[in-house]
Amino acid sequence: MAEKVILSIPKQVEIALDGRTQRWLALNARIHETEVSKKMNGAVEFSDDEIARINELLKSKIKK
Repeated sequence: MAEKVILSIPKQVEIALDGRTQRWLALNARIHETEVSKKMNGAVEFSDDEIARINELLKSKIKK
């Protein structure tokens, strides 16, 4: 039986971006570019509101 792998939020976002840049995400999700960088590096967590905006923007199902 295969084990279910749980991906970190930054990894889920990276996959959902599908080649788009962090800059694109920052502009379209209305998150400051330096904040996106910190969040993608794991230094700061994404808020629930930010995850909701990213999911809406990318048509993804990112969850904590």
